[in-house]
Amino acid sequence: MNHRQQTDPLRVLVVSEELSSYQQLLQQPEASLTRVEYGFAEDIEAAREAAAQAQVLFGDPDLLLDLLDSCGPQLRWIQSSWAGVAPLIARLKGREAAPQLTNIRGIFGPLMTEYVFAYLLAHERRLLERWQSQQQRRWDARPGAGLQGKTLGLLGLGSIGSHVAGVARAFGMRVLGCSRTPPKAGTVDKHFLSAELGQMLTEIDYLVCTLPSTPETRNLLDAAMLARMRAGAVLINAGRGDLIDDQALIEALQQQRLAAAVLDVFRQEPLPPEHSFWDQPNLLISSHTAAPSYPSQVVPIFLDNLQRFQRGQPLQFRVDLERGY
Repeated sequence: MNHRQQTDPLRVLVVSEELSSYQQLLQQPEASLTRVEYGFAEDIEAAREAAAQAQVLFGDPDLLLDLLDSCGPQLRWIQSSWAGVAPLIARLKGREAAPQLTNIRGIFGPLMTEYVFAYLLAHERRLLERWQSQQQRRWDARPGAGLQGKTLGLLGLGSIGSHVAGVARAFGMRVLGCSRTPPKAGTVDKHFLSAELGQMLTEIDYLVCTLPSTPETRNLLDAAMLARMRAGAVLINAGRGDLIDDQALIEALQQQRLAAAVLDVFRQEPLPPEHSFWDQPNLLISSHTAAPSYPSQVVPIFLDNLQRFQRGQPLQFRVDLERGY
Protein backbone atom coordinates (compact mmCIF):
# COMPACT_ATOMS: atom_id res chain seq x y z
CA MET A 1 0.00 0.00 0.00
CA ASN A 2 1.49 3.38 -0.98
CA HIS A 3 1.69 6.47 1.21
CA ARG A 4 -1.31 8.11 -0.48
CA GLN A 5 -3.51 5.09 0.24
CA GLN A 6 -2.41 5.12 3.88
CA THR A 7 -3.14 8.77 4.50
CA ASP A 8 -6.19 9.53 2.36
CA PRO A 9 -9.40 9.59 4.42
CA LEU A 10 -12.14 7.03 3.93
CA ARG A 11 -14.96 8.82 2.13
CA VAL A 12 -18.39 8.00 3.58
CA LEU A 13 -21.55 9.40 2.00
CA VAL A 14 -24.65 9.58 4.21
CA VAL A 15 -28.07 9.85 2.55
CA SER A 16 -31.30 9.70 4.54
CA GLU A 17 -34.64 11.38 5.05
CA GLU A 18 -33.42 11.83 8.63
CA LEU A 19 -30.13 13.36 7.54
CA SER A 20 -29.98 16.03 10.24
CA SER A 21 -30.27 13.40 13.00
CA TYR A 22 -27.54 11.25 11.46
CA GLN A 23 -25.31 14.27 10.90
CA GLN A 24 -25.69 15.37 14.51
CA LEU A 25 -24.94 11.88 15.86
CA LEU A 26 -21.96 11.24 13.60
CA GLN A 27 -20.39 14.60 14.42
CA GLN A 28 -20.46 14.00 18.18
CA PRO A 29 -16.94 13.72 19.69
CA GLU A 30 -17.59 10.16 20.85
CA ALA A 31 -18.40 9.18 17.24
CA SER A 32 -15.17 10.58 15.84
CA LEU A 33 -12.96 8.15 13.94
CA THR A 34 -9.57 8.90 12.44
CA ARG A 35 -9.15 9.09 8.66
CA VAL A 36 -12.90 9.24 7.96
CA GLU A 37 -14.44 12.00 5.85
CA TYR A 38 -18.23 12.22 5.94
CA GLY A 39 -20.37 13.71 3.23
CA PHE A 40 -23.98 14.62 4.01
CA ALA A 41 -26.05 15.15 0.89
CA GLU A 42 -29.06 17.45 1.17
CA ASP A 43 -30.63 16.41 -2.12
CA ILE A 44 -30.35 13.57 -4.61
CA GLU A 45 -28.42 15.60 -7.18
CA ALA A 46 -25.77 16.57 -4.64
CA ALA A 47 -25.69 12.95 -3.51
CA ARG A 48 -25.04 11.71 -7.05
CA GLU A 49 -22.07 14.03 -7.39
CA ALA A 50 -20.61 12.91 -4.05
CA ALA A 51 -21.32 9.23 -4.77
CA ALA A 52 -18.75 9.26 -7.56
CA GLN A 53 -16.00 9.55 -4.93
CA ALA A 54 -17.56 7.57 -2.07
CA GLN A 55 -16.01 4.34 -0.80
CA VAL A 56 -18.85 3.75 1.68
CA LEU A 57 -22.56 4.52 1.40
CA PHE A 58 -24.70 4.73 4.54
CA GLY A 59 -28.40 5.51 4.69
CA ASP A 60 -31.93 4.69 3.58
CA PRO A 61 -31.84 1.87 1.02
CA ASP A 62 -34.46 3.40 -1.27
CA LEU A 63 -32.29 6.51 -1.61
CA LEU A 64 -29.06 4.54 -1.91
CA LEU A 65 -30.61 2.55 -4.74
CA ASP A 66 -30.83 5.74 -6.82
CA LEU A 67 -27.11 6.36 -6.32
CA LEU A 68 -25.66 3.05 -7.47
CA ASP A 69 -25.27 4.11 -11.09
CA SER A 70 -23.37 7.20 -9.94
CA CYS A 71 -20.85 5.30 -7.82
CA GLY A 72 -17.37 4.59 -9.05
CA PRO A 73 -15.37 1.35 -8.80
CA GLN A 74 -13.96 2.45 -5.45
CA LEU A 75 -17.32 1.77 -3.70
CA ARG A 76 -16.57 -1.12 -1.33
CA TRP A 77 -19.37 -1.21 1.23
CA ILE A 78 -23.04 -0.21 1.55
CA GLN A 79 -24.57 0.04 5.03
CA SER A 80 -28.36 0.21 5.05
CA SER A 81 -30.07 2.04 7.90
CA TRP A 82 -33.00 -0.38 7.63
CA ALA A 83 -33.45 -4.14 7.93
CA GLY A 84 -35.09 -4.53 4.51
CA VAL A 85 -32.72 -4.35 1.55
CA ALA A 86 -34.45 -6.42 -1.15
CA PRO A 87 -34.15 -3.77 -3.93
CA LEU A 88 -30.43 -3.35 -3.24
CA ILE A 89 -29.94 -7.11 -3.33
CA ALA A 90 -31.68 -7.28 -6.71
CA ARG A 91 -29.36 -4.60 -8.12
CA LEU A 92 -26.13 -6.02 -6.65
CA LYS A 93 -26.73 -9.73 -7.18
CA GLY A 94 -24.60 -11.08 -9.98
CA ARG A 95 -22.64 -7.85 -10.24
CA GLU A 96 -18.92 -8.30 -10.71
CA ALA A 97 -16.94 -7.09 -7.69
CA ALA A 98 -20.15 -6.05 -5.89
CA PRO A 99 -19.60 -4.03 -2.71
CA GLN A 100 -20.37 -5.62 0.62
CA LEU A 101 -23.94 -5.00 1.78
CA THR A 102 -24.89 -4.87 5.46
CA ASN A 103 -28.21 -4.11 7.13
CA ILE A 104 -29.49 -3.37 10.62
CA ARG A 105 -30.38 -6.21 12.96
CA GLY A 106 -30.71 -6.85 16.65
CA ILE A 107 -32.57 -3.65 17.59
CA PHE A 108 -36.06 -4.39 16.29
CA GLY A 109 -37.12 -7.16 18.69
CA PRO A 110 -38.58 -4.94 21.44
CA LEU A 111 -40.29 -2.57 18.98
CA MET A 112 -41.82 -5.40 16.96
CA THR A 113 -42.93 -7.18 20.11
CA GLU A 114 -44.76 -4.06 21.31
CA TYR A 115 -46.48 -3.87 17.93
CA VAL A 116 -47.54 -7.51 17.94
CA PHE A 117 -48.93 -7.50 21.44
CA ALA A 118 -50.74 -4.20 20.95
CA TYR A 119 -52.84 -5.95 18.31
CA LEU A 120 -53.12 -9.29 20.12
CA LEU A 121 -54.42 -7.61 23.25
CA ALA A 122 -56.69 -5.29 21.28
CA HIS A 123 -58.26 -8.33 19.64
CA GLU A 124 -58.66 -10.35 22.82
CA ARG A 125 -60.02 -7.39 24.81
CA ARG A 126 -62.30 -6.17 21.98
CA LEU A 127 -60.84 -2.66 22.13
CA LEU A 128 -62.05 -1.56 18.69
CA GLU A 129 -65.53 -2.95 19.29
CA ARG A 130 -65.78 -1.14 22.63
CA TRP A 131 -64.65 2.09 20.94
CA GLN A 132 -67.43 1.67 18.39
CA SER A 133 -69.92 1.08 21.23
CA GLN A 134 -68.68 4.21 22.95
CA GLN A 135 -69.30 6.26 19.81
CA GLN A 136 -72.88 5.00 19.87
CA ARG A 137 -73.19 5.78 23.62
CA ARG A 138 -73.92 2.11 24.18
CA TRP A 139 -72.85 0.27 27.31
CA ASP A 140 -70.84 -2.74 26.12
CA ALA A 141 -70.36 -5.33 28.85
CA ARG A 142 -69.51 -8.25 26.58
CA PRO A 143 -66.67 -10.13 28.24
CA GLY A 144 -63.31 -10.06 26.56
CA ALA A 145 -60.85 -12.91 26.59
CA GLY A 146 -57.15 -13.21 27.29
CA LEU A 147 -53.93 -14.55 25.83
CA GLN A 148 -53.23 -17.15 28.50
CA GLY A 149 -53.62 -20.62 27.07
CA LYS A 150 -53.79 -19.44 23.46
CA THR A 151 -51.32 -20.77 20.87
CA LEU A 152 -49.04 -18.41 18.99
CA GLY A 153 -47.29 -19.49 15.80
CA LEU A 154 -44.13 -17.70 14.69
CA LEU A 155 -43.09 -17.78 11.05
CA GLY A 156 -39.48 -16.69 11.38
CA LEU A 157 -37.32 -17.25 14.47
CA GLY A 158 -34.54 -14.70 14.13
CA SER A 159 -33.88 -12.05 16.76
CA ILE A 160 -37.37 -10.58 16.31
CA GLY A 161 -39.26 -13.86 16.44
CA SER A 162 -37.25 -15.01 19.45
CA HIS A 163 -38.06 -11.79 21.32
CA VAL A 164 -41.77 -12.15 20.54
CA ALA A 165 -41.61 -15.76 21.76
CA GLY A 166 -40.22 -14.74 25.14
CA VAL A 167 -42.97 -12.20 25.79
CA ALA A 168 -45.66 -14.61 24.57
CA ARG A 169 -44.55 -17.18 27.10
CA ALA A 170 -44.69 -14.52 29.82
CA PHE A 171 -48.38 -14.08 28.90
CA GLY A 172 -48.90 -17.81 29.35
CA MET A 173 -49.19 -18.59 25.66
CA ARG A 174 -48.08 -21.82 24.02
CA VAL A 175 -45.48 -20.86 21.40
CA LEU A 176 -44.82 -22.76 18.18
CA GLY A 177 -42.22 -21.74 15.62
CA CYS A 178 -41.40 -22.51 12.01
CA SER A 179 -38.00 -21.84 10.48
CA ARG A 180 -35.44 -23.27 8.09
CA THR A 181 -33.20 -24.44 10.95
CA PRO A 182 -34.01 -25.27 14.60
CA PRO A 183 -33.75 -22.34 17.03
CA LYS A 184 -31.84 -22.21 20.28
CA ALA A 185 -33.21 -24.71 22.79
CA GLY A 186 -36.08 -23.29 24.83
CA THR A 187 -37.03 -20.56 22.34
CA VAL A 188 -40.36 -22.23 21.48
CA ASP A 189 -42.46 -25.03 22.90
CA LYS A 190 -42.51 -26.86 19.57
CA HIS A 191 -40.50 -26.32 16.39
CA PHE A 192 -41.48 -27.06 12.80
CA LEU A 193 -39.13 -27.05 9.84
CA SER A 194 -40.13 -25.02 6.78
CA ALA A 195 -41.63 -28.06 5.05
CA GLU A 196 -43.88 -28.60 8.09
CA LEU A 197 -45.49 -25.14 8.05
CA GLY A 198 -48.89 -26.54 7.06
CA GLN A 199 -48.98 -28.70 10.18
CA MET A 200 -48.14 -25.76 12.44
CA LEU A 201 -50.94 -23.68 10.93
CA THR A 202 -53.55 -26.23 12.07
CA GLU A 203 -52.55 -25.76 15.71
CA ILE A 204 -52.44 -21.99 16.24
CA ASP A 205 -54.75 -19.15 17.24
CA TYR A 206 -52.37 -16.43 16.06
CA LEU A 207 -49.77 -16.40 13.28
CA VAL A 208 -47.03 -13.75 13.44
CA CYS A 209 -44.83 -13.44 10.35
CA THR A 210 -41.44 -11.69 10.39
CA LEU A 211 -39.73 -13.33 7.41
CA PRO A 212 -37.52 -11.48 4.91
CA SER A 213 -38.35 -11.43 1.21
CA THR A 214 -36.56 -14.27 -0.57
CA PRO A 215 -37.45 -16.53 -3.50
CA GLU A 216 -38.45 -19.19 -0.96
CA THR A 217 -40.79 -16.93 1.04
CA ARG A 218 -42.63 -15.16 -1.78
CA ASN A 219 -46.29 -16.26 -1.87
CA LEU A 220 -45.56 -18.80 0.87
CA LEU A 221 -48.94 -18.06 2.45
CA ASP A 222 -51.10 -18.87 -0.56
CA ALA A 223 -54.72 -20.06 -0.63
CA ALA A 224 -53.76 -23.63 0.28
CA MET A 225 -51.69 -22.56 3.29
CA LEU A 226 -54.28 -20.07 4.54
CA ALA A 227 -56.89 -22.83 4.33
CA ARG A 228 -54.85 -24.84 6.84
CA MET A 229 -55.30 -22.20 9.54
CA ARG A 230 -57.86 -22.72 12.28
CA ALA A 231 -61.24 -21.06 11.82
CA GLY A 232 -61.17 -17.79 13.77
CA ALA A 233 -57.39 -17.45 13.73
CA VAL A 234 -55.67 -14.06 13.36
CA LEU A 235 -52.75 -13.33 11.02
CA ILE A 236 -50.18 -10.59 11.63
CA ASN A 237 -47.59 -9.85 8.93
CA ALA A 238 -44.79 -7.48 9.86
CA GLY A 239 -42.08 -9.07 7.69
CA ARG A 240 -42.45 -8.50 3.95
CA GLY A 241 -45.57 -7.96 1.86
CA ASP A 242 -44.87 -10.54 -0.82
CA LEU A 243 -45.15 -13.38 1.71
CA ILE A 244 -48.94 -13.46 1.29
CA ASP A 245 -51.19 -14.02 -1.72
CA ASP A 246 -53.30 -10.85 -1.43
CA GLN A 247 -56.43 -12.23 -3.09
CA ALA A 248 -56.31 -15.44 -1.08
CA LEU A 249 -56.16 -13.43 2.14
CA ILE A 250 -59.09 -11.23 1.08
CA GLU A 251 -61.19 -14.33 0.37
CA ALA A 252 -60.28 -15.91 3.73
CA LEU A 253 -61.34 -12.72 5.52
CA GLN A 254 -64.55 -12.25 3.54
CA GLN A 255 -65.56 -15.86 4.15
CA GLN A 256 -64.69 -15.34 7.84
CA ARG A 257 -62.35 -18.31 7.85
CA LEU A 258 -59.91 -15.93 9.49
CA ALA A 259 -61.22 -13.66 12.23
CA ALA A 260 -58.88 -10.82 11.35
CA ALA A 261 -55.57 -9.83 9.81
CA VAL A 262 -53.08 -7.11 10.69
CA LEU A 263 -50.76 -5.99 7.91
CA ASP A 264 -47.81 -3.66 8.29
CA VAL A 265 -46.14 -4.47 4.96
CA PHE A 266 -47.36 -4.73 1.37
CA ARG A 267 -46.23 -5.69 -2.12
CA GLN A 268 -46.52 -2.05 -3.16
CA GLU A 269 -45.92 0.77 -0.70
CA PRO A 270 -47.65 3.08 -0.19
CA LEU A 271 -50.64 0.79 -0.63
CA PRO A 272 -52.68 2.16 -3.57
CA PRO A 273 -56.03 3.74 -2.59
CA GLU A 274 -57.88 1.38 -4.94
CA HIS A 275 -56.50 -1.79 -3.31
CA SER A 276 -59.18 -4.08 -1.88
CA PHE A 277 -57.38 -4.32 1.46
CA TRP A 278 -58.78 -0.90 2.40
CA ASP A 279 -62.33 -2.24 2.12
CA GLN A 280 -62.01 -5.20 4.48
CA PRO A 281 -63.60 -4.46 7.88
CA ASN A 282 -61.63 -7.21 9.62
CA LEU A 283 -58.24 -6.11 8.27
CA LEU A 284 -56.10 -3.50 10.04
CA ILE A 285 -53.39 -1.57 8.18
CA SER A 286 -50.44 0.06 9.97
CA SER A 287 -48.51 1.48 6.99
CA HIS A 288 -45.05 -0.02 7.67
CA THR A 289 -44.67 1.55 11.10
CA ALA A 290 -44.21 -1.57 13.25
CA ALA A 291 -40.50 -1.16 13.99
CA PRO A 292 -38.90 2.03 12.62
CA SER A 293 -35.15 2.56 12.42
CA TYR A 294 -34.24 5.21 14.98
CA PRO A 295 -30.94 6.96 14.17
CA SER A 296 -29.82 6.81 17.81
CA GLN A 297 -29.99 2.99 17.63
CA VAL A 298 -28.65 2.65 14.10
CA VAL A 299 -25.52 4.80 14.42
CA PRO A 300 -23.74 2.61 17.04
CA ILE A 301 -24.13 -0.40 14.72
CA PHE A 302 -22.76 1.59 11.79
CA LEU A 303 -19.81 2.93 13.79
CA ASP A 304 -18.91 -0.55 15.00
CA ASN A 305 -18.94 -1.77 11.41
CA LEU A 306 -16.99 1.25 10.25
CA GLN A 307 -14.19 0.43 12.69
CA ARG A 308 -14.28 -3.18 11.53
CA PHE A 309 -14.04 -2.00 7.94
CA GLN A 310 -11.01 0.17 8.69
CA ARG A 311 -9.27 -2.76 10.40
CA GLY A 312 -10.09 -5.18 7.60
CA GLN A 313 -12.28 -7.30 9.90
CA PRO A 314 -15.53 -9.09 8.91
CA LEU A 315 -18.56 -6.81 9.04
CA GLN A 316 -21.55 -7.46 11.27
CA PHE A 317 -24.89 -8.29 9.63
CA ARG A 318 -23.53 -8.82 6.14
CA VAL A 319 -26.26 -9.72 3.65
CA ASP A 320 -25.82 -12.85 1.54
CA LEU A 321 -26.81 -11.68 -1.93
CA GLU A 322 -27.58 -15.23 -3.06
CA ARG A 323 -29.79 -16.15 -0.11
CA GLY A 324 -31.44 -12.73 0.00
CA TYR A 325 -30.92 -11.98 3.69
